[in-house]
Amino acid sequence: MAIDVHAREQRLRKQAELQSLYLNLANLRKQEASYIEASAGMPDLLVHQINELRQEINGVENELLGLNDESIQVPARQFYREAVEAELAGDTEKAIKLYKNAAHYNHPDAGAAIRSVRYARKMVKSRAGSSGKTWTPADSASQTRNRVLIGLAGLLILVLVAIFLVSSRFFSPPPEAVSAEPSPTPTPPAVVLIIPATATLPPTPPTPTATPTPVPTDTPPPPDPPTSEALPTETSTPTPTLRPAPRIIGPTNNLVWLDGAVVFEFEELDLAFDELYCLNTLRGFDQNNTENWSFPATGNKKPAIPIEANVIRVAKAQDMRCIVWSGSIGKGSCDNIISYSTEERVIGLPQPCDFK
Repeated sequence: MAIDVHAREQRLRKQAELQSLYLNLANLRKQEASYIEASAGMPDLLVHQINELRQEINGVENELLGLNDESIQVPARQFYREAVEAELAGDTEKAIKLYKNAAHYNHPDAGAAIRSVRYARKMVKSRAGSSGKTWTPADSASQTRNRVLIGLAGLLILVLVAIFLVSSRFFSPPPEAVSAEPSPTPTPPAVVLIIPATATLPPTPPTPTATPTPVPTDTPPPPDPPTSEALPTETSTPTPTLRPAPRIIGPTNNLVWLDGAVVFEFEELDLAFDELYCLNTLRGFDQNNTENWSFPATGNKKPAIPIEANVIRVAKAQDMRCIVWSGSIGKGSCDNIISYSTEERVIGLPQPCDFK
């Protein structure tokens, strides 16, 4: 009995470690996506970090397999491991095919891996077509260093030119030494004082007989107050119209979770090609009704979003009492929500939370 309890604790620790590694991998994939959107070369450090993190994930999954964890023995993880081996071996066609199979079973990194392999292959073809050699991340780094050196060289040339111009101005011979013949002195033009009609006339000098009075300056009339026609009109920015929230089919509210995966189902809608059903961020609450756990939003083109059992096991291992969830519709991804959210429902671990 003590051996079973020890093995269970090991599985829970490894499952929590595996979830943390996948979250770190998702953050690195976001950095990778920013380089892909900018059509830039991938830094060596980022590529090394992604590959090293995937090796750690593979090691933790192998340990869970040794602990007879059934959640690891799923097709998504098997296809993903084979795809990683094919990608590292340079077989991009096989890697993309296996990643697609893993994405079909909702593997968390399969979609980002497909994007990365396709982009790397595209960069290899474009670099090979323009320079006649295969592109590698090291080439990108060397090209970046070359551009920096060229820029520094150009800056140095500009500084030298500026120093030359300044020195030539200070050390050039005086104008008298350039020409032996004296140049004629130009006659300064006569200064003509123009007094505007609206200016105040200067006072006349005093005479013994009378004291002149200063001429008053005409005061311009005050400007007319602005009319209502000249006032700028405020334009109100229209607020985007959100679609109605999808209708929930299951699971029921206050579901008591004992074990196993949970499938969140919605009523099927006529969505556009780039729209998908989104399971909003799962939020876990402890015995004090304090939110201390979360799982990122997950989307699917189909109206059924499965969440593996080990995700909920990790929440329960961290003393979460219940999980609160809701759904919505996203456009392109679950980061761009275009509908209202459904009502929040509760999953008890195993007792439902009482928020009163």
